[in-house]
Amino acid sequence: MKPELIAFAVYFGAGVLAAFSFRAIALEIWRWWRARHPRRTGVHAGRLGKAETLNVISFRKGARRGKRANPGTASDRIARFGPGLLMLLAVSLVLVFRLLPDLMGPKAILAGTVTHVRDGDTIEVNRQPIRLNGLTCDELRTPLGDKAKAAMQRLAAGRRVTCELNGEHTYDRAVGRCRLSDGRDLGAVLISQRICGRCARYDPLRKYAAVQREAGPFEGAYPSYCWSLW
Repeated sequence: MKPELIAFAVYFGAGVLAAFSFRAIALEIWRWWRARHPRRTGVHAGRLGKAETLNVISFRKGARRGKRANPGTASDRIARFGPGLLMLLAVSLVLVFRLLPDLMGPKAILAGTVTHVRDGDTIEVNRQPIRLNGLTCDELRTPLGDKAKAAMQRLAAGRRVTCELNGEHTYDRAVGRCRLSDGRDLGAVLISQRICGRCARYDPLRKYAAVQREAGPFEGAYPSYCWSLW
């Protein structure tokens, strides 16, 4: 199964679970409130008439049996299903905005020669700077950062690559993933060599997750902007 479909299924399942958990909590709070503050029907505040007394007794008997005495009004139905539906809608919107750009594929394709290597995670293709998405390498003038740049130079300098750009930009750099003519992903190669690491926040479809798992934990400085639960 494709990583994109697995990621979407996991995100959606987590969202549904969170929605129903929130609904269950909201419903219990609503039941507790109704038990403490039963509705009064047709009597003055402070006095219990026959109608209200029957309503309270009926409600309490229903509560002891684990079910409500009446089917509930529109407000009851909103209390039961409204919070869960709102939570499910919110999670769905987050999933759409989070995963849709990756699921829809690249915004543009850039094919050309690597004319310059700036550092481990930034190259220039036909003089166009490309920030490799989902990859993090240490800064230059650090032992692992200089090693990452040297490894990228050996791997890609002067070679033909094809880059899938996602339409985003950071500073003067377009953002995307690049492959050599033999199909190897530049980011995956450096992760497998334990020179760079997977930037989880910008790899929501987990395309580098298996490579990182096989390589072991990244030993460099992991930036806070790469942190993600997924």
